[in-house]
Amino acid sequence: MAKHLPNYYIILRVQPNASAETIKASYRKLMVTMKMHPDLGGDHEVAAQINEAYAVLKDTAKRAKYDRLYLLQRLEAAQAAARERRSANPSGSRSNLGSVKRESPASQGRDDQSRHCPFCDAGLPARAVAPTRCERCRSPLAAPPAAGSFGRELFGRRATPRIPKSHFATIHSKGRPQSMTVKMRDLSLTGLSFYAEISFDVDQVFKFRDATLEAVAVVVSRGKRGEWYSVHAKLLTVAFHQAGVFVSASS
Repeated sequence: MAKHLPNYYIILRVQPNASAETIKASYRKLMVTMKMHPDLGGDHEVAAQINEAYAVLKDTAKRAKYDRLYLLQRLEAAQAAARERRSANPSGSRSNLGSVKRESPASQGRDDQSRHCPFCDAGLPARAVAPTRCERCRSPLAAPPAAGSFGRELFGRRATPRIPKSHFATIHSKGRPQSMTVKMRDLSLTGLSFYAEISFDVDQVFKFRDATLEAVAVVVSRGKRGEWYSVHAKLLTVAFHQAGVFVSASS
């Protein structure tokens, strides 16, 4: 990216899913109560950062664009770190970040040497890298960012940036001929959650697509929220949309 994006949420001391009212209140607290405004004795550079963060996060359109770009920036950082690790240890064991093994979602870790598309079960080449797609169903095959010393820090439960969403996305469940529309709840580097009008089974595999990414995912939990079903899923493979380039930790 041309410009390194700071974490505006940290600067304003709010959570990524903070409401507009919370963001405004935190901005006022920083500038007035905590006297970070230059007129109250605050540092000009710090105040400028706070003003910049507030200018973006208070605007719905600017905030949505920032969220997408910041997520992609974190992914690019993961790519760079993965390349650096491979360069530093060229003779070490090869990583399988770009490969897709056929595993029942309920039996992760089972020794299964055959490689298949996680959505349609078609056979795959020995190594699938971005932007490789399944020849049968066109599902993306690049794995999402994987765990590791860097991954635990960047993609851990507490550190993973979760982006609140309010738009609708398209879901195509394995074994069902028709796609459906779901309401997004949030999105992270390794998972997503949404609201649907019908129930999903745990371990159900589906394809997902919106303006941010295209992925194959598996349901890990679900519940009921009034008339809606709340679904949480783990990404199995992913293709991030950014100027036609698929971003993954295996590139």
